[in-house]
Amino acid sequence: MMKDAISKTRLILEDAQQKLPVEAAVAIEQVYGDIEHLNNFIKAETQAIEADEVLNEEAKSTARRKVLEQAGRKLEVLKQKRIYSDLIKKLEAKITDAPVDEDQSLLKFMREREVRDRLVGMTKSQILSHFRDSLFDGSNLLLIDAILNTPPGFDLLPQDILNKLRVVRAKRINPEMASEIEIVRKLNATILQMLSLVKNELDSLRKKELLR
Repeated sequence: MMKDAISKTRLILEDAQQKLPVEAAVAIEQVYGDIEHLNNFIKAETQAIEADEVLNEEAKSTARRKVLEQAGRKLEVLKQKRIYSDLIKKLEAKITDAPVDEDQSLLKFMREREVRDRLVGMTKSQILSHFRDSLFDGSNLLLIDAILNTPPGFDLLPQDILNKLRVVRAKRINPEMASEIEIVRKLNATILQMLSLVKNELDSLRKKELLR
């Protein structure tokens, strides 16, 4: 039934097996297996409908649509079971809480204060406009620390941006955990792509039944 989705997700699986670590590739294989199982469910139910001599063509179309709707609900359950969004959040929280060796010297404090003094006269938009790249790629830790260590009540950037900078800083200082997060992000994005292909084909098949 889902020929297009099966074909495309198979290619995604093969690519993941070549590019992702073994554990991540296994997770992709599990998702592909779930998709095949879902496809087999649709095929079995559809064959049973076609073999039912009591049903006329209109009733068969309605029954097929109900099967596809049921498959859509199964897909949502599968999505909740297989995606890793919560794990990504936990890892990011873990990396920002992880202890790191920091230079707490007077010199560092004075350098940070000097940077803050230069930023005080700038608006939040101006700071982001001038320093966005060096902030979010983690290449200027002194700038990031100066912004993050601003005294309470005098934040130079909105809280959501500060939270992102904490993650950027932590990844820069803890590259091993940052690498783990990146792998999980790629894994999650791959799974979401596969499930999106399935959802799109299910939607297309349902529309065809409505137009019969």
